Amino acid sequence: MSKVRELRIKAALNISELYRLSGVSRPTIEKMERDEAVRPDLASAVCQVLSERLGYEVTIEIAEIKVS
Repeated sequence: MSKVRELRIKAALNISELYRLSGVSRPTIEKMERDEAVRPDLASAVCQVLSERLGYEVTIEIAEIKVS
């Protein structure tokens, strides 16, 4: 399981909720969870939502999101 997926589950979010809150498309979130590279701004948007839900800072590095 990818780290970003693990964090999403820990934050009690499904993919639909995460894309609605972050503004990042479902296919892009699915790419993150398959360890495929995405744009840094999209990764940051997802990390911001995860940070808010988890109560601590989640960075691209912590979430292990590959960026291109």
